[in-house]
Amino acid sequence: MNPKISVIVPIYNVEPYLCKCIDSILSQTFTDFELILVNDGSPDNCGAICDDYAKIDTRIKVIHKENGGLGSARNAGIKIAKGQYIGIIDSDDYIDEKMYEILYHNAKTHSSDVVVCDVVKVDVESQAVLKQGGKTEYSIEHFTNIQALNQLYQPNEDMFDTMGRRGEKWIFAVNKLYKRSLFDALKYPEGVIYDDEFIIHKIYYQSTRVTSISVELYYYVQRPDSISHSSFSIKKFDRVYALKERVDFFKIIRQNKLHEKAFKVYLEVFIWSYLAARSQLTGVNKDLKQLKRTLNRSIESLMKNPYSNWKQKVMVGLFIISPSVYVYVTNAKRGRSLRAT
Repeated sequence: MNPKISVIVPIYNVEPYLCKCIDSILSQTFTDFELILVNDGSPDNCGAICDDYAKIDTRIKVIHKENGGLGSARNAGIKIAKGQYIGIIDSDDYIDEKMYEILYHNAKTHSSDVVVCDVVKVDVESQAVLKQGGKTEYSIEHFTNIQALNQLYQPNEDMFDTMGRRGEKWIFAVNKLYKRSLFDALKYPEGVIYDDEFIIHKIYYQSTRVTSISVELYYYVQRPDSISHSSFSIKKFDRVYALKERVDFFKIIRQNKLHEKAFKVYLEVFIWSYLAARSQLTGVNKDLKQLKRTLNRSIESLMKNPYSNWKQKVMVGLFIISPSVYVYVTNAKRGRSLRAT
C-alpha cells in the first residue's frame, strides 16, 4: 500500500545540518510517510549519511544524481513519489514533530489541495529561535485559488531578505502539504534560484481550496551563505524573471487586479536588482541590457497600473530612457533629503 505522504528533501553540501533535518522528519507523530532523500551530487559526506539512514528505516529512499540544482532535485523526488500528498523540506532546516500530523489532518478534514503553516526563524550559530513558535492552538482560514493568490502580496511581519519578499509564508515551497495531483502537469524550473517564485502561483491557481493554519511548525535556519542571505550576484536576476512571468500569467488568465499588484512588485524588485548589480558587480552590461528589455516591453502596463502613482511612473519612464540619468536624479534627491535632516 502506498504511503499517505511523500516527504522530499533535496540535499547539497549541508553535512553539518543534515542529521538534524532527517531526525526531525523521522520523529514525526504521523508515521505513514516515505522519505525521499535526493543527494544532488553533494561533494561532502551527505550521500553516505543518506545511505546510512536508509539502512535503519525502510521508509527512506535515496536518489543519487548529478548536481542539477534545487528545482532538479525536487523534480527527481516528486517523480518517484507514491504518496497522496507531497511535502518538501530544505535539508538545512527542521520541523516540529507534529507538523505532518497537523497538515494531513487539515488537508483531509477540509478537502484542501494545499495546507500552509507558519515558519519559525532560527539563528544558525546559537540555534536560538528568532520568532517564537510552539503554539498548541491555532486558527484556520480557507481560501479560493484567487484569494490565495492575493496572499502573495500581503506584507511580512518581518522581511526575510534584502529583496523584500512579500507574503513569504505563501511563497515558500517547504511549509506546505500539497495534493500529489497538483504536480501532474507542473514541474519546478531547473537551473534557476528562487524556483518557488516561478511555480507557486501556478500551484495555487490549480487549487480549489487552500487552507492556512496559524501555527509555527517549520524551522527555517538562517544561514549567512544561503541564497537569500548571500551577497548579490547575477543569479539573483532569476527572481526578476520569475516575477515577470507571474505578471504575464495573471494577464493571460485575465486577473487584472492581481496583474496590477504583481507588476508593482516586479517593478520594485527590478529596479532594486538592476541598481544593485550596477553598483556591486562588474562585467554585467550584457545581463543588464537583457534584464532591462523585460521592463521596456512593459511600459504600457506601467502607465495603466493604478497601484503606481504619477511620480513612480515618471521615474520609471526616466529609468527606461536612461538608467544613468535615473541614478543621478535619485542620488541628488537622496542628497537633498539628507541635508534637510
